[in-house]
Amino acid sequence: MRSIHSGQAAGQAAEAEEWRSAITTTDEERIYVRGLAVDAAIAHESYAAMVLRLWTGRKPTPQDAALFDACLVAAIDHGPLAPSALVARTVTSTGAPPMTGLAAGISAFGPLHGAAVTSAMRTLVDLNDVANPASWARLVFERERAAGRRIHGIGHRWHSIDRRSERLLDLVIEQGRDRLVVDRVRALAAVVGEHAGHTVAVNIDGALAAALTSLAVDPVYGDFAFALSRVAGLSAHIVEESLRQRPMRLIDPTLVMYDGRPPEPLDAGDGDSDRHQVRQEDR
Repeated sequence: MRSIHSGQAAGQAAEAEEWRSAITTTDEERIYVRGLAVDAAIAHESYAAMVLRLWTGRKPTPQDAALFDACLVAAIDHGPLAPSALVARTVTSTGAPPMTGLAAGISAFGPLHGAAVTSAMRTLVDLNDVANPASWARLVFERERAAGRRIHGIGHRWHSIDRRSERLLDLVIEQGRDRLVVDRVRALAAVVGEHAGHTVAVNIDGALAAALTSLAVDPVYGDFAFALSRVAGLSAHIVEESLRQRPMRLIDPTLVMYDGRPPEPLDAGDGDSDRHQVRQEDR
């Protein structure tokens, strides 16, 4: 029988080599993630803690896990009009399997929706020789404006104040972490607001960027963090679409009406209840 290639190999790509991974190993009975047996982690480590262990290679503290868990809660959903949810529902409407709808929703992530956290993280750690947050923000604003680039992490088309973002930023400070990244992202929002002539929110990308930076997570994981969170929301939209709507429907995003549970009363200190918006969109 003739070999699939009978000639001489042209380069090293044709040769298999031993390679390394520091993530996971197994034996006859166990799976170890960054050295921790998964069966030992069950009921002792949270999902958030395990993800941080995977991403950083370190054992997270309970505070670390709590902050990352808050990140996952903060970005969990933003309604059926978010581009990824609308795409997932459209694909589901064709009769495609649920995982195909999920893959389609994730594929809709881009720099204007769902894939801006990494960029925002890199911005927050740029120009580190500028200590004053207000001065730093003006330098970043002028540089990005001159280059014609969008400043990720700032601004929202529906919210002048994004309560999710503010709560997440407050939590970073409450945990006693270095607040420089929080001060920077808020200063940047203030500078953009001055230029726009109205209040501009720190959006969920900016809040996640600050929180993840304070956790010493590599910026490359920023967009993955958003995706991990939003997969839960997308799955709910996919299932609801398949159960409540007719197949191959014409989906008009302006005609969706909310008929779920009414907003729950907020506890004192949780924010102004009259700011709650039932109809949501964007991120």
